[in-house]
Amino acid sequence: MQVAIVGAGLGGLTAALALAQLGLSVTVYEQAPALGEVGAGITISPNAGRVLDHLGLGEQVRALGVLPGTQHVRDLASGRTIRTMARDPGLEARHGAPYRHLHRADLHGLLARALEACAAGSIRLGHRLVSVTRGGRMRFADGTEAAADVVVGADGVRSAVRDALFDTGPPLFTGQVAWRGLVPAEALAEPVRSEPPGIHIGPGRLVLRYPVRGGRLANYAVFVETSGWEEEGWTCPSTRAELIGHLEGACRSVRALVEATPEQWLFKWALFAREPLQTWVAGRVTLLGDAAHAMLPFMGQGAATAIEDAMVLARALAAFPPGEALRRYEAARRARTTMVQLQSRLLGLRFQGRHPETLGRGPLRNEEDLGLFDYDPVTVPL
Repeated sequence: MQVAIVGAGLGGLTAALALAQLGLSVTVYEQAPALGEVGAGITISPNAGRVLDHLGLGEQVRALGVLPGTQHVRDLASGRTIRTMARDPGLEARHGAPYRHLHRADLHGLLARALEACAAGSIRLGHRLVSVTRGGRMRFADGTEAAADVVVGADGVRSAVRDALFDTGPPLFTGQVAWRGLVPAEALAEPVRSEPPGIHIGPGRLVLRYPVRGGRLANYAVFVETSGWEEEGWTCPSTRAELIGHLEGACRSVRALVEATPEQWLFKWALFAREPLQTWVAGRVTLLGDAAHAMLPFMGQGAATAIEDAMVLARALAAFPPGEALRRYEAARRARTTMVQLQSRLLGLRFQGRHPETLGRGPLRNEEDLGLFDYDPVTVPL
């Protein structure tokens, strides 16, 4: 079976590596002229960690990543801790797979090197898809064409594969804009540098922070209810002054984090919500990750669910004829990803409620409480 994957992001590379290890022929078509990943943090939770363990990358993920220990939920204005969540070695012991914060580029590079070692030359750069048929024939911007028994659209929120073959409504602006930044730890004064990871919450605003690269960098994301700018992209540059303008009344540690950010490492994007697709399969073509189920980031499960998709799809394609494999893949994945999409939306609303102190009362259904960490893409029935 010849499998073509459109998009060399985390989900696409994971799928390609899993397929190659299972003995299938795979080619990845990437529109960029060189491999790379945007500079931002990523959380690998046990549900995704099981896949990376299975692919032989688990120990490298553990070595590259940071185990956060205890995460704090704080009031944005005062900095007071509202509640804590354990993210320590006990979590890995409970679930049997790693929980780590990583730099996206580190994980992306790890996957690319593993794929090259397993299936040399399988990544084709400079191939921007302009059309695809239900039968698996593709045409690229440079005029070249290719065909495969199965085509997988792993090309993100602006998926060309999805737009070509799937009935999807326009994305809806959520009324929120997000900023992401990276700060060298040495640029932060004490006690800001040693502040535990976690989130600051307040009316209409949320700040997420955690260390990457062994603690040498602090990764953060700021979510703000605002209007007037609706560009959906990960690489739109911003300025410290613009972001500080949205943090009036925030505690000193949050403002210090932004003030220490090199502006070449500060970007913004508008958050859009998409309704779940009616189907992920069109003939011999399917979707994976953000192309299939883009979700708001409040549970940190976007990349994790793409990695789950990759493993389940590879198993299905290795075990069944193409048509049946794609049907089984969709049946195994749609209900779970739809649930995570919904829960991510709901958690964001609760984090940014008008009375953040109420978050400390009653149960908070986070990823572990919802059972998301118990899911095993390597063994889930197909």
